[in-house]
Amino acid sequence: MKFRLVPSASFVAALLALLFWAPLPSQAQALSPAASHIQAYYQQLLPTIRLAGQLSVQERDRRFGPAIRSAFDLGTMTRLAVGPAWSSFSGSQQAAVREAFARFLIADYASQINDYSGQSFVVEPETNRETRGGGEVVKTQLIQPGGRTVQINYLVRGGKIVDVYFNGTVSDLATRRDEFASILAGGGGADALVKALQARTARLLG
Repeated sequence: MKFRLVPSASFVAALLALLFWAPLPSQAQALSPAASHIQAYYQQLLPTIRLAGQLSVQERDRRFGPAIRSAFDLGTMTRLAVGPAWSSFSGSQQAAVREAFARFLIADYASQINDYSGQSFVVEPETNRETRGGGEVVKTQLIQPGGRTVQINYLVRGGKIVDVYFNGTVSDLATRRDEFASILAGGGGADALVKALQARTARLLG
């Protein structure tokens, strides 16, 4: 079966939300450590976002990379997205898949964010504990210029984001796991997965 990786709506929406975060002044002093992590990420990226319309996709990719790698636990995300097959990869294959996945997510983001249109973001200062795998769930809302709101939650573990839930429930990692399973089912193992991710990244930055 021929498979084509597509941008993740939840991941892109989550990054949009993080970038356009405008918390109320009364919330700023009451944020949990997990929510504060998101605030720091926002502050790091916002200057580039405001210039997005003037920058090429390659330049946005270059600028976004360090912040995304710092805010997200891309190693854990990659392992969970691959699933049981991860343990069958060699150390060098795991490293190659991790890097290809990181490059794909950064390029995905850089290709989607090409202008600033006034979105705002509200984060709940208190978090909920995640009982299954540990960590905290940060609940947020992306408020669009027309008033429409989108619920976006983040699973933060060990000080980094490990999953994003679009509309509060749709896991980005679950979506990726299905995509990766389709690629791996076609044969070729880790090498096939790396090739698919690299091809998609090249298209996004082309």
